[in-house]
Formats: sequence, structure tokens, C-alpha cells
Amino acid sequence: MADLIGWANAADAPVVSLDVPSGLDASTGGTPGAAISANATMTLALPKPGLVVRNVAPFVGDLYLADIGVPASLYRDAFGFDVSDLFDEGDVVRVTN
Repeated sequence: MADLIGWANAADAPVVSLDVPSGLDASTGGTPGAAISANATMTLALPKPGLVVRNVAPFVGDLYLADIGVPASLYRDAFGFDVSDLFDEGDVVRVTN
């Protein structure tokens, strides 16, 4: 995998990660080995803690959040989050740039 990550990072093309860039720890943002340097990351349901910690921008790029149909009541009941209006503007929300 490290060879493929190196190849992707060296390519002269934009890199988009789905959910979490390969090699990036979703919980901590740590990179214990090779990690993708994405131009953008589309994460699903909720941003993972490791995507929004300090110094991960070179790996995450622009961060987007995609609605995958999880009911707002589940976020409220399980996590105490009120996300009832999070996706009012559409199925994808830009989190950072």
C-alpha cells in the first residue's frame, strides 16, 4: 500500500479521498506510515475526529461531509448532536477549505 500511496502522491492529478485519506488515523489524525495527500476528502455521516485536528490539512485537503441518510434522531439520541438542519442546503456540506 505504501508504494501505491507514494505513486498517487507523486501523480500530477488531483487526489480525492473517500471518508478518510489512506494512511491517516481517523481518530487521531496521526500518520504512522505513508499517507495520501488529498486535494479533497468526502467524509460520510459525521467528520471523524482525526480529520479536523491540527496539521492534517495537507492530508485531508478541502473537507466535505456527505449525507448518507442517517436519521437526525439517531445523531440526537446516540451522540446528543442536533443535526436537523445540517443538510438543508443539499446532500454535501463543505466543512473546511
